[in-house]
Amino acid sequence: VGSEMCIRDRITTSKKIFLSILAGAAIAFGGLTYLFLKSVTSVILASFCFSIGLIIVLVFSLWLFTGKIGYAFDKEFSVLDFIIMFFGNFLGAVTIGYIAYFVLKDTNMYVINLNTSISKLDNFNFVNLLLSGIVCGGFVYAAVEAYKFKKLNIILRIILVVAFIGTFVYLSLNHCVANMFYFSFASCWSFRALLFILVNTLGNSIGAIILNTIKNLVVNLVNKKQ
Repeated sequence: VGSEMCIRDRITTSKKIFLSILAGAAIAFGGLTYLFLKSVTSVILASFCFSIGLIIVLVFSLWLFTGKIGYAFDKEFSVLDFIIMFFGNFLGAVTIGYIAYFVLKDTNMYVINLNTSISKLDNFNFVNLLLSGIVCGGFVYAAVEAYKFKKLNIILRIILVVAFIGTFVYLSLNHCVANMFYFSFASCWSFRALLFILVNTLGNSIGAIILNTIKNLVVNLVNKKQ
């Protein structure tokens, strides 16, 4: 942790912003891939191919809020870091979303996303969204941890990332950065949509933090026994 904190501290604020924007754009790219494949093939294939977004984030060490919020109490990142991540991710995802809106609004991809986005907002329920976000946050945390598990070769780690991410997408669980992109592509932002994103973000954060807490407890117990 100490070495990671030193590396973090050496990153300039402008680079943090840049890495955060790219992370949001990467997740948006995953969303675009999902929507394209969903419009021409099966939802199962589309769901697992969404994972390309997180794979890009992990391979290039980009700053994705949902990928790092689980470590909030490990003191690897400051409050300012998380603020930069969140708004940087928002800017990246929204920018790609509106580019897609202007370029692809006459396609079946747009229609699929518009219908799904409107349905999400019409059926917005605080408890259901929070629970969906919590489970999704857990899946994202598990994917990040799997990629960081160096005892496995890179191919197995990528397979685990695809499995965890593909599962939450197939189950229609809510990922806050992905929804930033989807709402932008649908051009359906409103106060209700903003509230949706905030609740979604809270859920994702809780899910990731819970899993990280459990992991730390297990690691501590194992270390004590040794």
